[in-house]
Amino acid sequence: MRQSKRKFLTQKPVRRPKLRNAIRWGLYAVCIFLAFVTANGGDFTKPLLLIPIALCISSVSGAVVSGGIGILCGLLLDISCGTLAGYHGILLFLICLAVSCMYDRLLLQRFWNLIWLTAVAAFVVTGFDFVFQYAIWGYHQVSQLYLHHTLPCLAYTVISSMICYPVFSLIHRFLLPKRRRTIEKKLKPMEETA
Repeated sequence: MRQSKRKFLTQKPVRRPKLRNAIRWGLYAVCIFLAFVTANGGDFTKPLLLIPIALCISSVSGAVVSGGIGILCGLLLDISCGTLAGYHGILLFLICLAVSCMYDRLLLQRFWNLIWLTAVAAFVVTGFDFVFQYAIWGYHQVSQLYLHHTLPCLAYTVISSMICYPVFSLIHRFLLPKRRRTIEKKLKPMEETA
């Protein structure tokens, strides 16, 4: 009896969850804004920072929130790349939904999981950009464009995700409500749907 009373008295209640949530979403907005400003600055090859940011947010969010973040980051990527409005929005919407479902059902919050998912997402986005903007139009020396512009952009995006993940990991550690995710909890919904 005495141990349970001591345990009850030493537990700290979650204080001001609405304030933590507001601070977390404010930090998300600042990170998205900084990535958008970085994407619009200069003519040099730069990373697509909006992709790892969208994936970091989608890894801890539900399907609706991750879809909305994917659309927002995709539309901002459309503006910064000068592509048709909604092109990257649709791509990132689908990618963020897939990432959210994978983290909900299969994956744990690990550094290498997000790096691999960012590499796949960046490969898909830059590959579609290359095919639909250059390759199908029959431009000369398209392979040089792929080697000197698209592949470095892909590599910079993956390298930048190694910096984005620890930042978002700190945000999630201190400002996200605590949830324990285990393999058993992840496998349980899969068994129920089968």
